[in-house]
Amino acid sequence: MNNNLLTETTLNGSLGSIVANLKTLMDSFWIYIVIALAAVVVVWGAYVGIKIAIAHKNEDKINARDMVKNLIIGIIIIFVIAMGAPLLINGLSAWVGAGA
Repeated sequence: MNNNLLTETTLNGSLGSIVANLKTLMDSFWIYIVIALAAVVVVWGAYVGIKIAIAHKNEDKINARDMVKNLIIGIIIIFVIAMGAPLLINGLSAWVGAGA
């Protein structure tokens, strides 16, 4: 029984340090991740805009509209991940008891 308690305490301490390190890593790189994702969205949006502007055939226009739909879906997915990752890390931190 005492060995079980020792194992549980060690596991909680190890998991707490992993979550704390992950939180520190996310805090230090978060602004760069957001800037990189924003740059990708801007470049891809410009590319899609150019495709729409030079589309003359109906088939090209349909493909360009599909690209716009995919761009909007991608932006929504990026937003959900960007908002969900810190919440997930904070939830893990609170669950482990390492503070949050």
